[in-house]
Amino acid sequence: MPASLEPMLPTLVKLPFSDPQWLFEPKWDGFRALCFFKDGKVRFISRNRRNLTRQFPELQEISKLIKARTAIIDGEIVALDRSGKPSFEALRHRQHRGAIAFYAFDLVYFDGQNLSQYPLVARKAALKRILRKSFTGRIRYTEHIEEQGERLFRELEAMKLEGMVAKRKDSVYAFARSRSWLKIKTSAGRTEMQKRIESWK
Repeated sequence: MPASLEPMLPTLVKLPFSDPQWLFEPKWDGFRALCFFKDGKVRFISRNRRNLTRQFPELQEISKLIKARTAIIDGEIVALDRSGKPSFEALRHRQHRGAIAFYAFDLVYFDGQNLSQYPLVARKAALKRILRKSFTGRIRYTEHIEEQGERLFRELEAMKLEGMVAKRKDSVYAFARSRSWLKIKTSAGRTEMQKRIESWK
């Protein structure tokens, strides 16, 4: 199992779509991170190769919820507000410490086996099998729907969540930005991004 790797990144597009060859997931508003699980411990590395492990000590709990000897899991570290919605501000300022969770959406390595060239649907099925069934704990499997991307996007828009990620069912894990994964931002997501850009100036 490698000590580090480049995460697969989605390409931004403007409009949602529906297609039977694609599956669709919520886009979580948090810190993208790869979870390296080995020797009963987890280590979190950001897409910019920052070590986030010490920043989120509560996530060490998930080591008891992964049914594997070694694994690399792709996902997002998310802070949830009192209503259960992702809050990037809470994540940045470490508010509501008890509401930090890791939303897992891909499995790249498992017990010494490189899964990157398997199709996405097979990797997600394997990921679901190795996670203990908990949808309210520190680690949560990211559910998806198939084909009906526009329907999911309307629901995410109504909930004022950040957006949606569309992924080809047969896509391999590319370790780079790819058009096999696409992200589409909702109105709320576009507004939040503009606020962040303004704050950086």
